[in-house]
Amino acid sequence: MLIKEADEHNKRLAFLEALQGDPALNRTQSDWLNNQIWALRMGLSGERNAAHYINHYYKDSQNLAVIHDLRLEMDDEVAQIDHLIITRGFFFYLLETKSFAGNLSINEHGEFTVHYSSGSRGIPSPLEQSRRHEKILAKWLDRLDIHGRFGAKPQFYHAVLIDPK
Repeated sequence: MLIKEADEHNKRLAFLEALQGDPALNRTQSDWLNNQIWALRMGLSGERNAAHYINHYYKDSQNLAVIHDLRLEMDDEVAQIDHLIITRGFFFYLLETKSFAGNLSINEHGEFTVHYSSGSRGIPSPLEQSRRHEKILAKWLDRLDIHGRFGAKPQFYHAVLIDPK
């Protein structure tokens, strides 16, 4: 069952695009802005694609709840969960979506690196990001006294979805 679609981020993108023509920007600021716009477009595209596939398989399920683009705040911490799937058994699947224009590798220590033709760049682990989100979600569930059948505690699972494009 689809509970929440992804939020529209078109206003944010339009705002950043409007800034591109500002004559007050120097070259460094303009380059930074262009990189931010490119990254936002890539991220939004990847999240839209992932939501499409998730909805295709699960939006009409009677045994699952699907929530896209969930933002939680608690105790000065913020979680922005790309996709959350909740089962009747009180299993929570936190899905983090990433889009890269290069080749991704993960070493034995769980460190993520994207390899481009111009070089490589380490990136923060999306799995660690998802685990931080889990802690905030668990706090919410606990504070609101939400539990599964017969008092079951939530079980959390994490996955990183890579945009196939």
